[in-house]
Amino acid sequence: MAAAGGPFPLELSLDAAAATAAAEAERRRQHERAGQRRRHRRVTALYAELAAMLPNLPTTRRPASKEKIVEAAAARVTALEGVAAALEARHRAGRGEMVPVSSHATVTVTARMPAPAQAGLLRRVVEAFERRGARVLAAAMSRHGGGEEGGVVVTVTAAAASQDVVEMIRADIARIR
Repeated sequence: MAAAGGPFPLELSLDAAAATAAAEAERRRQHERAGQRRRHRRVTALYAELAAMLPNLPTTRRPASKEKIVEAAAARVTALEGVAAALEARHRAGRGEMVPVSSHATVTVTARMPAPAQAGLLRRVVEAFERRGARVLAAAMSRHGGGEEGGVVVTVTAAAASQDVVEMIRADIARIR
């Protein structure tokens, strides 16, 4: 070590090295905490985005919990899988088209079913509504077309129901043979 005032005045102490190491460790911790905050904000934003995509998520003053959001998303996926399976089955079977029409207080579903009409068809369609908790207000069945090529049209009007419930009812009706 050079004497004080020499050509290279350099003093090293253990205190300075410890302070430098502590400052570096604190900088790393702050950087790590900032990264965790960014990840937390990103995950929170993704949950909020997912919640916004779920039409039947209960809305209150407070946002839904992550658990409720995941449960609602799983239920929605299950419902959509059922709808997709029913649509594929209808496509393979060559069934007619179902048309939902709704107003503010009711929902009406009309289904064209191939002939011949089965005994108890209207009852099974109404049961599809009741299984999903939709209160049936009116139900009717009429023939369309003639002979063996004709079919029946079933029209059911129920108390207002969410779009998810209507889709599940449509899927249940599509499975009726």
